[in-house]
Amino acid sequence: MKIMDIVNKTVSRGAPEDQGAAGAMLDVVSVVVRFHDCGSLGKLERAIQSLHAQTGVAVQPIVVTQRFAEADLQKTVQAVQRQWFFKWLPKPLVINYSDGKSGDARSALMNAGIQEHLKRNNRYLAFLDYDDVLYTHAYEVLRKPLASSQAAVSFAGMEQARAVGLRDYDFIYEVTSPYSGKNKLDLIRDNFCPLHSYMIDCAKVDKELLYFHSELSRVEDYDFLLRVAGPSPCDFSALDRRIGLYIIRSDNSNSTPSRNGSKEDAEKERVWKKNREKLDQLRSTYPIKLFASDF
Repeated sequence: MKIMDIVNKTVSRGAPEDQGAAGAMLDVVSVVVRFHDCGSLGKLERAIQSLHAQTGVAVQPIVVTQRFAEADLQKTVQAVQRQWFFKWLPKPLVINYSDGKSGDARSALMNAGIQEHLKRNNRYLAFLDYDDVLYTHAYEVLRKPLASSQAAVSFAGMEQARAVGLRDYDFIYEVTSPYSGKNKLDLIRDNFCPLHSYMIDCAKVDKELLYFHSELSRVEDYDFLLRVAGPSPCDFSALDRRIGLYIIRSDNSNSTPSRNGSKEDAEKERVWKKNREKLDQLRSTYPIKLFASDF
């Protein structure tokens, strides 16, 4: 199916129409983007630009904001719409997660985005953090093995960028390729696949597996990946293709500990340790199956 032939019934905000729960799945990639800081709209727009520029696939961003006031929500909608102007592409959706609480809701944002994806009956599911970017060939590379084989999850390579984070952009001063895993066995040992390095074919996985544990505020992506990829045939054949950047900023704004000796970093280490211990409890309950495509 050509991209321009895909019927688009999406809306930019509000209660979405159910596009086809009773019909065939749409050949569209839903991309869940969680967003919690309205002061970082420049970074979000850059991420949306990288989705808009994808070649060979139809992409639909689902941006989930964290407890935004109406004014900030409107700014976010306008920022996303500014970067989405090809009329034949599915329109992006911006939804606001609000539970009346405070604190980190990153897993809840993912779950809200996944539920919107399932309502729309799009076949493929991917994720992108608002402060990272993809290269234009990313989803074409990831979709190819899913469309032509029994693989349910496909992976590609990712580069890591060291950057000085500025207001509206990042000054990147070093790019490396530190992710060295090769197959499912390596993935089970430890995570070498960033959140935006894989794609899921939702026609081939149990929908009940598509959720993030709400009690995890770190390593939640690894927990999700182990649960979904563990029992499913995976394709790692494109690990030598670099499809995007995972950006590490010098201002210590990333949630990953940098081991710089600061009090802030010590707190990050504490949170990571607590979440890792919870992950170790959960992962022991997940089934693992091995397929030829996993190697």
